[in-house]
Amino acid sequence: MNFKVVKHSVLFALLVCSSIQLKAQLKIDEFKPNVVFILVDDLGWMDLGVQGSTFYQTPRVDELASNGLRFTDAYAANPVCSPTRASIMSGKDPADVSVNISNWIGAQLYEKRTNQALIQPGVGDHLPLEEITMAEAFQQQGYTTQFIGKWHLGETEEFWPEKQGFDDNIAGWSRGNPGSFFAPYNNPRISDGPDGEYLPYRLGNEAVSFIEQSAKEKDPFFLFLSMYNVHTPIEAPKDLVARFEKRRDQLKLSKKGTYKLDEGVESRTNQSDPTYAAMIWAMDSVVGMVQDKLDELNLTKETAIVFFSDNGGLSSPGYGVTSNLPLRGGKGFLYEGGIREPLIIRYDPLTSNHKGSVVAEPVISYDFYPTLLDIANLEKPKNQNLEGVSLKPLLSNNTVARESIFWHYPHYSPQKGKPGSAIRKGDFKLIHFYESNEDELYNLKKDIGEKNNIAKANPQLVKELKYELFQHLEKINASYPVKRPEKLDK
Repeated sequence: MNFKVVKHSVLFALLVCSSIQLKAQLKIDEFKPNVVFILVDDLGWMDLGVQGSTFYQTPRVDELASNGLRFTDAYAANPVCSPTRASIMSGKDPADVSVNISNWIGAQLYEKRTNQALIQPGVGDHLPLEEITMAEAFQQQGYTTQFIGKWHLGETEEFWPEKQGFDDNIAGWSRGNPGSFFAPYNNPRISDGPDGEYLPYRLGNEAVSFIEQSAKEKDPFFLFLSMYNVHTPIEAPKDLVARFEKRRDQLKLSKKGTYKLDEGVESRTNQSDPTYAAMIWAMDSVVGMVQDKLDELNLTKETAIVFFSDNGGLSSPGYGVTSNLPLRGGKGFLYEGGIREPLIIRYDPLTSNHKGSVVAEPVISYDFYPTLLDIANLEKPKNQNLEGVSLKPLLSNNTVARESIFWHYPHYSPQKGKPGSAIRKGDFKLIHFYESNEDELYNLKKDIGEKNNIAKANPQLVKELKYELFQHLEKINASYPVKRPEKLDK
């Protein structure tokens, strides 16, 4: 055998392979994929089969996780809905003075109660038009943009989705819940279907129609499918409820919610509500509808899919329909149950080589804006100061450079959460409560349930984390609660 011929052949093969890899990389770095962002309302960290639920059934979301990446330490920027939604759209901490949405829009009606020790700061009633939303960034760079579902980022029509970067808006308006999950909906941004039509399926069909139309037009699209479920009212078709009543009985689960008081926080400890389970099934079915349509149109490999929730599951007495255990608390609390969310991201050009993997890196909802711009090879708007970081390196099995993430919730929640701020740095999380002026410190790696407050044993660490937390709050010019004058308490 001629050694020179073999050597040259090998070299030629290597050059060809390198050229192919380079072209593939250039394609990824220049290609503008479609984006489908699926945001579920009030879905808890333990509300998916892939997350460990043994009662709820979510085969299509589980399938999405098996084909993408699942994040175990993903966080909403706030324990209630509007602020997290504002953080996704703006790419900022929602407590930033430029956004000023640190509580759900509409909560202002409840913030003047004189029986509370602190006066809560004011909250904006809309996402300012001056903010260049993620949708506007995509729209301005050639994408067709579509909003479907819950908005809750503007009390009046001038601040609804079509004014914030979406070419079209179906069902997005001022309200945070649909009033009814069955037609008639009495929603000015969606026509009523036949009486009894179930809203999740209707919104799923609207999403499928948009994908079909976009495929015909061949322009890249940005779809934000913001589901109203699993928010209250807890409603589902009777046949689905009956299915999960049967499942509950087969599993010999309690017909009633059971609750436990844990250091002043009372939370539901069991998952057994059949109507809530039916709502989760319907949500899962809609995720399946979207995936099936992308597959059918051969769009899956050129579409980035994000699946996320806006805050933790409802677990408080009087509200509780699910359990977030082993996490502490739920919606309305700065404990993990209120802010840690299920997150799945699938984008085959980046995730297919390690699909089904689990990512434990802490991430937060205002990371999505820079992440999706990065994936889509779009420019960051010049006048938009994004506070998040791109998670694109994580999708390629690398790391991101960030030390800490923050929360600011200076409000009382309907679920009995109290005003506070928090920071997570590495495995440690500190929560500062304004009413008591007390700090709680937890090692989340050892204590995911936040049962062991180690603040007193680590005064130096508390001091350092607290300093960093308030440096951040000063940087964003956050508003604080103040002590109520005694004369108003009489």
